Amino acid sequence: MAPHHARPWSPTWRLTWSDFQGAPPRGGNEAAKTAYGLYSAWRCRGSSFEFRVVAALHPRDSWVKPEVVADTVDSRRALGHEQAHFDIAEVWARRMRRHFRRLATPCSRSDADLSAEAQRFEDQASAMQSRYDEETGHGLRPREQAAWQLDVAWMLVELREEGDAERP
Repeated sequence: MAPHHARPWSPTWRLTWSDFQGAPPRGGNEAAKTAYGLYSAWRCRGSSFEFRVVAALHPRDSWVKPEVVADTVDSRRALGHEQAHFDIAEVWARRMRRHFRRLATPCSRSDADLSAEAQRFEDQASAMQSRYDEETGHGLRPREQAAWQLDVAWMLVELREEGDAERP
């Protein structure tokens, strides 16, 4: 996470445009981009399996076009869309944590096997992110955007973990 100056997802932190520190591309139709990573690590101490999975923002790789920030309506819409991208990353981090918690005898598995399982979750997260952009038209379809945001909020609630704050 350190090379990306990554900031972990938190239920009490909402994205602001100041979190988007990267330079936007000159062309393209996207208003902004939320760059993130799903970080996972594990180890065994005897038969005790310890693991950590974190969804984290890459601020220096995240960007927003200046004209979007200048337009208050477009700015709010785009930031809500980008927050949902980051929340989707947390949904998949929680799914991965739940999966690792439920593994039977994980210390008997090879590192390659556990890495393949983590990669499967990352691939599914990426597929959902693409579907989200397709179905919402990158946030330009208000009804679809609202439906996705509600669905993602419910997923966060359903996947709430011990120690999570009340807000999804």
